[in-house]
Amino acid sequence: MTRLPAPSSNTASMDSLLGSRVAVSRREMLRLVALTAGSAAALGATGALTRVLAADSERAPLVWLGAGEADLNLLAQMGRQLPSFLELIALEWTPSEWDALHPAGFMAALDGLPSAPVVVLESYPTLDGAINPAHTAVQEAIEQAKAAILLGTEACYGGWRRRVEDVKALESLCRRAKTPLIKLPGMPVPVQHLVGTLAHLETAGFPRLDSLQRPELYYGAPVCTHCELRADREAGRYAAGFGDPGCLLHLGCKGPVTFNSCSRTRWNGGENWCVGAGGPCVGCSEPGYPDHAGLGLYGRVPASVLAPRSTWLRFGELLGRVAFAAAAAGVGLHLVRRFWLDRAGRQSHPHPRREDAS
Repeated sequence: MTRLPAPSSNTASMDSLLGSRVAVSRREMLRLVALTAGSAAALGATGALTRVLAADSERAPLVWLGAGEADLNLLAQMGRQLPSFLELIALEWTPSEWDALHPAGFMAALDGLPSAPVVVLESYPTLDGAINPAHTAVQEAIEQAKAAILLGTEACYGGWRRRVEDVKALESLCRRAKTPLIKLPGMPVPVQHLVGTLAHLETAGFPRLDSLQRPELYYGAPVCTHCELRADREAGRYAAGFGDPGCLLHLGCKGPVTFNSCSRTRWNGGENWCVGAGGPCVGCSEPGYPDHAGLGLYGRVPASVLAPRSTWLRFGELLGRVAFAAAAAGVGLHLVRRFWLDRAGRQSHPHPRREDAS
């Protein structure tokens, strides 16, 4: 297990949301899960959920395939934010143990778990090459799992250290094993996303996912929806440079095309987030990060992929289209009417022949 620093001084305040109670109703659990996605008190609700999950002897054990010291090491980060989270881990396996000597021990420990686990994959060995002991161990973990959760943008989509082929191979493995797969992207992933998803699995079953297999609870709306600069965007006020007032869209903000809860829950215990600190959203939870199809971190999102700025503007645009269509239809009907009236007039009053006129 990764060595973690001493618990922070605010641990007690985060874990005391429920007081001395541990057993709570399903309704209260769902309320806390909702708080992890839509409130600045997300970390406090996460601490309460962690206490409840840790005390539940019937919950699914948590198996963690981590990155160790080779990556962001999300387990260590989550442990610093919420030390009680480490109580949920039943079994951890890191890259240093992916050689031929250790997978057998991992599989033996896996077989000794009391029930089907939830497998969290922050990292995992290459799965699309030759079969090896590490491959076999991951396959057995997926086959036994109640659900599999990919944690982090690289684990979900691939990137500079994780090949896209590896992600596709893992998705194929989950389909063959009929193991539900959930993706929690982000750089890094907020601890409330993982704990809230685990609590939802235990309390209300499998969460509703979007087209990228992300829980809609956390990834269901663009970052712009709750951004404090949304009014500036709707009014057409854009910052020309860093530090200027106005929406950061022209400085490369990816908020309109990034789906996450950052603008609601924020970071550092609800203190701030990228846009609040004056920097544009870099879209770290979206496929293609950080290149974004050639845009890079600060390339401007093309207007062709942006939705209208607000409900009222969308309504105004709809009225404009309807009025234009009605006007075009009116002009067309008028021309048709003139054509038929002129034709009927010529038939009822034919022009006199030249000899009659003489």
